[in-house]
Amino acid sequence: MDKYIVLAIGGAIGTILRYITGVYSAKILGSDFPYGTLIVNTVGSFILSFFMILFLEKLSLDPLWRLFVAVGFCGSFTTMSSFTYETFALLIDGDYIKAGLNVILNLTLSLTSAFLGIVFARSLL
Repeated sequence: MDKYIVLAIGGAIGTILRYITGVYSAKILGSDFPYGTLIVNTVGSFILSFFMILFLEKLSLDPLWRLFVAVGFCGSFTTMSSFTYETFALLIDGDYIKAGLNVILNLTLSLTSAFLGIVFARSLL
């Protein structure tokens, strides 16, 4: 399969799931904090690190799978640009505590979930 098709499919899936996560997190948790971005960045960090360890250390798969997961799916599912925009929007609104909390939570939870993804993947095989 062509790498661009693989990237497009992974990207489409990631984009749709990111949108759904944003919509439902706002409905369930409220829209006064960027919960959707926090969730996708945290979950995406786990998924990326988990699968990269599997692909690079454990499994012998076609490199297209790595493109599908890492660049296609995770590249469109996670979002640095929305995180940055939402943080600045909170700052502009004068909500410095939420802006700081957004930065701390995104970095801490994303790094922690990436670490857990690595540990979990290495424990499997």
